[in-house]
Amino acid sequence: MAEHYAIAWNHGLLRARDGLPWRHDPAPRLRQAEVSGLDVTWDLAHFDRPPDPVTHAVTVARAADPMRPLRLCPVNEPSIYPMLAGTPWEEAVDMAIAMARAARDHHGDVRLLACDPIHGIGERQFAAVDRLVTAGVVDTVGINSYPHTARAPLGRAILKGWRRYKLPILVAETSWHDGHREQRRRFPGFDKRRWLDHVMAEVEWALERGARVEGVCWYPIVDCPPWPHPGSRHRWRHGLIRGDLGLDPILSPALRQLADRQHTASSGQLSLGF
Repeated sequence: MAEHYAIAWNHGLLRARDGLPWRHDPAPRLRQAEVSGLDVTWDLAHFDRPPDPVTHAVTVARAADPMRPLRLCPVNEPSIYPMLAGTPWEEAVDMAIAMARAARDHHGDVRLLACDPIHGIGERQFAAVDRLVTAGVVDTVGINSYPHTARAPLGRAILKGWRRYKLPILVAETSWHDGHREQRRRFPGFDKRRWLDHVMAEVEWALERGARVEGVCWYPIVDCPPWPHPGSRHRWRHGLIRGDLGLDPILSPALRQLADRQHTASSGQLSLGF
């Protein structure tokens, strides 16, 4: 974590999404983020559902610094939990609500992110976030959108989310995987730099029409094994950081240049994270 966070910091990425798996003590991970100077939103349940979700949320809340905001995404992408964990999406939403409330009961300043795949602008894809917002456990709405799954321009999805909820929007997951055939088919000639530029242009389009966007998260920032085969030695090439801590030769300069532009622009610019 220390090495990854240092690389991120040197690329101007000062905010992050990371995980606090129930299988690990959260305290050292929380401390490392503080030492590294990153403002992290922590996933409590990404793919691996905790056996006791509420206890996990309470453990995290108690381990966190009570004088700093605790940013949490209780359940990432609850609408696809039927595929991930054999859990109906409604139960995944209920789990997120219970975890959010438990964390708030044990920490005085919890900020909550709801993330779901929002690839278009149809009604059904907003169902999980609708329930979370109605329950009062959302401060920021995350839109997870990738080039191989998007059915509508990202800008339109952002604007739809903003107008629907009147809550800040975060592009909470997006990236470009060099070896993904469907991405290359849908966006011929693209690479990580062109995708990053495309995403930022879509965000700018939504901002010009009144949306409030907190930032963009390139996810994941570290090349990782394929989701279905976590034990594989093969890694997908969608991040900045390679397994040997080498840097992607296209994304690294693109991020540095974007950070430099934002540093010299007004303080109202978007934040970039991972």
